[in-house]
Amino acid sequence: MTAEERLIKKILSAGSAGAKKADLRKELGEIDATLEALVSKGEVFVDKRGSAYYCFHKSHYVQSLLNTDPRFKLTYDMIKSLDETVSSSSKEVARAIETLAGNISNLARLVTERGTATAQASAAPTRAVSVSDFKAAFDAALANSASSIGWVELAKIKSDVCAKCGLSGDEFYRLVGELTGQYQDKYELSTGGGEGVMVRGLLHGFVRCI
Repeated sequence: MTAEERLIKKILSAGSAGAKKADLRKELGEIDATLEALVSKGEVFVDKRGSAYYCFHKSHYVQSLLNTDPRFKLTYDMIKSLDETVSSSSKEVARAIETLAGNISNLARLVTERGTATAQASAAPTRAVSVSDFKAAFDAALANSASSIGWVELAKIKSDVCAKCGLSGDEFYRLVGELTGQYQDKYELSTGGGEGVMVRGLLHGFVRCI
């Protein structure tokens, strides 16, 4: 073990209390040159405490200052609190941006689908479907769903209902909005899914019977 390694080991073992320089010199002999090299590397810090000099390993120096210097502790706590506040705010902003980006993407897709459905509707005759007729087909699709006892993704039953009622995807979601709004005591919508009904700016892609 080199002289530098022995000195580091001794200082490290002293922890946040620090190793007295005079005691290190008594035990290890001449240490000034080695100690100076370690200080220049940032491995060791030397502080004068009272009339003596103490050596601290870099992993214990901050804790030593927290234990002995009230002003340093106050400054450290203030910086730590500020850092935690900024970190928390950054996470909230990131979540808000992610949600907003998702809603914008979903809205753009729905607008595109609406435009496609409108163009198709202008080229072919449309079939008027009442809410009551739609409700019958919708309830049947929910009942046939493997997860009908809980939440069902609207996209999974769309094709079945559209085939029975002769609807486009856009018409399907429009009628889902009317149906769930008219029978709020029977159906409940939930956010999520790749497509669905926009309610208060959020995409709701799951439904269940109450």
